[in-house]
Amino acid sequence: MSKDVILTPEQIAAEERRWLLDAPIAELAEVKGVTLDEAVKLRTDAVLQEAAVPIEVTVRPIEPQGKLIGFASVNYGGVVIDDFKVVDGKNGIFLGAPSKPDPTSRTGYCSTVRINDRATQERLNAAGAQAYHSAVEKLIARAEAVRPTPIKEQMAQAAREAGKENAARTAPAKKKEARDDR
Repeated sequence: MSKDVILTPEQIAAEERRWLLDAPIAELAEVKGVTLDEAVKLRTDAVLQEAAVPIEVTVRPIEPQGKLIGFASVNYGGVVIDDFKVVDGKNGIFLGAPSKPDPTSRTGYCSTVRINDRATQERLNAAGAQAYHSAVEKLIARAEAVRPTPIKEQMAQAAREAGKENAARTAPAKKKEARDDR
């Protein structure tokens, strides 16, 4: 008597993934009930779907103008797209698609880039937020590096250094002072 094993949806997905990506093509064809050519196509489609296209984002922060806080360039698998808007929305920082003026549209603008895949848009937003924070940190570090030290701090530092130098000196020997015969 065999026990019925109940698999969770995660286990079923893992098993499906194993057959599509790891099992030999002949076994994949047998399990799916398809020809070898169809199994190869299934494997190829699965591998392509699994392959993540690299996303690199560079951000140019600006003085905030409403919710607009910068502009970005996105390198998506070797294709560079400029003029994404970095927006600080109610749910955090995200990248708005570049657009061009269009007097026939309701908003007066037309997007020049569309991202239909939600997962890609989330990856893009995460990379954009990280790049924005990194760019702001660099700007702050540069500003701190070139900012002159206030006069009060300079005077206090000079006093500390003078105190150290004076403490390091040996005290002059005290002698009787020669008197002039007056």
